[in-house]
Amino acid sequence: MANLILNGSSAPKDIELYQHKDSLPSGDLDPKFKKKPELALELIDKSLKRGYRPGIVLIDAGYGNNTSWLRELE
Repeated sequence: MANLILNGSSAPKDIELYQHKDSLPSGDLDPKFKKKPELALELIDKSLKRGYRPGIVLIDAGYGNNTSWLRELE
């Protein structure tokens, strides 16, 4: 997942690697495990804390069907 700041060009500001629970020793109980929606909100929060306000947030259908995530995004 990436957080990009665009101003005539693009440059990644933050990148977070999603690790599937099966790739971690303790699965979804592993402290490193985060669901994709959680990672996405963390990236948006980092951007807001830096004073950048995203004009557009691109997501796929999986996020669009997640009403609690959409409420958090607002």
